[in-house]
Amino acid sequence: MSSHKKAKGLAAAVGSKKPIPVKIVHDKVEASPAHSDNEMKWKAQDALRDIQRAEKHKSDAKLMKHVKQLAKEDMKALKRIC
Repeated sequence: MSSHKKAKGLAAAVGSKKPIPVKIVHDKVEASPAHSDNEMKWKAQDALRDIQRAEKHKSDAKLMKHVKQLAKEDMKALKRIC
């Protein structure tokens, strides 16, 4: 067999457009009960931190003055839309 024929055969094999078969074993991952419990604990901890930050912000009179002003501006903009 000539080297030209070998190269041509190799190119055909390498450049073939056949799809590669793939077997999907399990496409949905289910969390274990322990993982779900931990997830809820993490969410609760995050929510608690949010509440603590909000309470801290509420006690800062200077900050709340600016927050209220921004809220008024947002309300005005929303009233123009609605």
